Amino acid sequence: MIARRRNGAARRVEISAQEVEEAFRLLQFVPIPEARQLRDKFGAVLRPVCYWASSRTEQYSNYPAWGHCAAVVSAPNERCVEHQWPLTADVPDPFPNRCIVTLDEELQDSRWVRYSGGLRCPFERRAGSDRCPHHDPRDNELCGYPVDDGGLCTTSQGVFACRNHRYVRLADFKSRLEQLPLTLHCAFCKAVSGESCANRNGRAVAFHKKRVSASQGSERHQELTDTIEWLSL
Repeated sequence: MIARRRNGAARRVEISAQEVEEAFRLLQFVPIPEARQLRDKFGAVLRPVCYWASSRTEQYSNYPAWGHCAAVVSAPNERCVEHQWPLTADVPDPFPNRCIVTLDEELQDSRWVRYSGGLRCPFERRAGSDRCPHHDPRDNELCGYPVDDGGLCTTSQGVFACRNHRYVRLADFKSRLEQLPLTLHCAFCKAVSGESCANRNGRAVAFHKKRVSASQGSERHQELTDTIEWLSL
């Protein structure tokens, strides 16, 4: 914690847990506001928390790849409700509609941290399964992007797009969306599908507004837009 020298300068001091507990007890009997503030600070330090941590370690490190959880619990050495898996037979599932997977490797992806808080998978189970589409994917929910060995990427993307191929696919779909007007004829300059718009002198120009507007109302435009939004999550 931070202590103060006589001249007001801050310095760090090490205090054992036993000393913090004793100070917390004694501060109960000191009525001044400063003591109340210090008591609240010590109380926060002494609150029991969940110490679940990933069994994996950081690369080139002995520290857990994720954790400790630090969610407040009711008793020391107790795990939070999110990290009590597998539940014993006499404990009902507090989230019966949620996927049963405790996240670990997924937390290397910031999207999983943002949506889950680093705990149990936040997404609902798919019909007939105790897991979500990401953790129980079907063949059409795999990435499928070509990889170096000639095969296809088998990363599940039932919820989020494949982390490794997300940005290259995002660039591809944005390009398709930009070129979508080219698949329609232009009502302004009469250019047919596959031809660029042209001015009165026959020189190629940017897509005319009528052609762009026509493409924006198409089903294909909506499909591409939805895919881009999903890849951008």
